[in-house]
Amino acid sequence: MAKFLNTSAINYFLEELIKNAKDRLILISPFLKLNDRMKELLADKNRLKIDVRIVYGKSELQPEEINWLKELTYIRTSFCKNLHAKCYLNEELCIITSLNLYEFSQINNNEMGVLIRRSDDAELYKDAYEESQRIIRISEEVRISLERVTTEPENKLDEDEKSEKLTTSKLAQKLGLKTNELIEKLVISS
Repeated sequence: MAKFLNTSAINYFLEELIKNAKDRLILISPFLKLNDRMKELLADKNRLKIDVRIVYGKSELQPEEINWLKELTYIRTSFCKNLHAKCYLNEELCIITSLNLYEFSQINNNEMGVLIRRSDDAELYKDAYEESQRIIRISEEVRISLERVTTEPENKLDEDEKSEKLTTSKLAQKLGLKTNELIEKLVISS
């Protein structure tokens, strides 16, 4: 039988779910900004060569997240457009919740969720696992990198562009895209 979780319980069971993963760990959350404790737990899973899949839906990764993630060989990240689901599971437990994998949410928000134990409700666990696998399949795996971009020498720029920085919104406008569409394309192509 599923167990109701409040904010504190979600944080506790999420940490336990990550710590106790033996074979696989799936973390699905639109937002991804991990606190130090989560990073420590995930780095340990990487050292143990546990298969970790993180699916996120907002292309707003900060440079520190990018640098941290790109050094972890066994943690694979995928981008899923229009993702709103929050589901965390290992081979025994599943949490379906309103809680994003976002430091602010874990500390400040009032959240709710349910804990599903595979041993107590195998069919419900299986349904959540299968939907998680579907989300992974429709997501695009992202090789995360952070590279410095060098600017063109000034003599190659138009007169208008010499005095202005090229923002993502200006670049998107020049390409006939919305800013968020451009950012998603940049994330996917990296």
